[in-house]
Amino acid sequence: MSCLICDNDNTIGSQFCTKCGTSLSASTTSHVLVIKDNSIRYHGIDALRGIAMLLGIVLHAAIPYMPNIEEFWPTDENSSHIINTIFHFIHIWRMPLFFILTGFFANLIISKKSWKSWWKNRLLRIVLPVIVFSPLMSLTLPWIFNYGRIGEFIFFYTDEGQPFHLWFLWHLIIFVIVTAIFRPMYLLGIRSLDSLNTMGLGVVSSVFYKSKSILSVIIFRSKFPIVFITFCCFINLPMQGDIILNPIASGLYFTIGYSLFRNESLFMFLKTYWRYYFLAGLICFILFMILESRNPANIYSVNLNDKQHISTILEPFTFIKVFIEVTCAILFSYAFIGLAEKRFGSYNTKKRFISDGAYWMYLIHLPIVTLITFSMFNLGIPIEIKFLISILITSMICLVTYKYFVRSTPIGILLNGKRHTFKIRKL
Repeated sequence: MSCLICDNDNTIGSQFCTKCGTSLSASTTSHVLVIKDNSIRYHGIDALRGIAMLLGIVLHAAIPYMPNIEEFWPTDENSSHIINTIFHFIHIWRMPLFFILTGFFANLIISKKSWKSWWKNRLLRIVLPVIVFSPLMSLTLPWIFNYGRIGEFIFFYTDEGQPFHLWFLWHLIIFVIVTAIFRPMYLLGIRSLDSLNTMGLGVVSSVFYKSKSILSVIIFRSKFPIVFITFCCFINLPMQGDIILNPIASGLYFTIGYSLFRNESLFMFLKTYWRYYFLAGLICFILFMILESRNPANIYSVNLNDKQHISTILEPFTFIKVFIEVTCAILFSYAFIGLAEKRFGSYNTKKRFISDGAYWMYLIHLPIVTLITFSMFNLGIPIEIKFLISILITSMICLVTYKYFVRSTPIGILLNGKRHTFKIRKL
């Protein structure tokens, strides 16, 4: 039996392709739908992924004006509840959304080409930038943060604090390594199960495939993924909801995004009912901020092996707070995905420019935005104005450097995969 995706010849009776794992029971109509999906450019979601990355500028511009973060970030003498709320609103869904979209586009690339193509793509777009930009961050961020604390420029190099804001790239590298290890094992298991059919034990493989399908629907493909949220909540408990030090949690978001690419019914549902997801997320966010005001979490200033920390994460209050936080992440992510494809799904040159430039702008923004915010500590102007100034100046520097020094250069090819003709008149 020939696979409709990779043309691999499989033994008669096989339910899944032994090469790519595609279901061989899919109808011709389903195959046509797959080809149709693979030819689509998801402009809205692509732009949304870029926006999620660029919002890192807003978050890092906000941190110096937030309360109770002095232990790991230089701060202004004043703080703002408005800026604090803005930070938490963006932070609660931004990186979960990013990993969901990363999983979505991973499945798109794999469906168009192959797993090997995706692994090669990630090697070029992730590993090389880590090799190049990690030393640059060690060359700039340590003395900038030292300047923020003591007000003097003392230039030095140190790897302390790595990987800085590039932590998400290491998560993606982990995903590549894990899939590269387990993908052959998965295909070997598929071959073993299919071989049972020739031995008259097809009922075993049938039970496995049906159970796999049911679990996938319940956990990853549901319109109301309460099981996924609950499971993700337990995974997030050790970090109290933060995924920076938790690649398993970010991997779960990646997986639910991976499953979304082929889940046409859920995708259309999100486009139709995104408002309701947003409103539900907003209600959950209000509850989260009420709980956060009672007991703000700061995982960066505690010892994860400390008995007090362990007792804290076992408290019912912590579980409820993390559950609400994960719920917010899913509801807002689903809402913004639906909104992006519903309202902004058509091609637009400016959206494409932002989408292409977001990776570069995120890679270089942290030294810029921190230096700007720290240099304004002694200015006698409202901190909300400082906040806006740092965002605007950082964004302008990042946009200009991308347009004139990156977009149509080999760096642009490394980050975006294709060379864009340099045009001075328009974006």
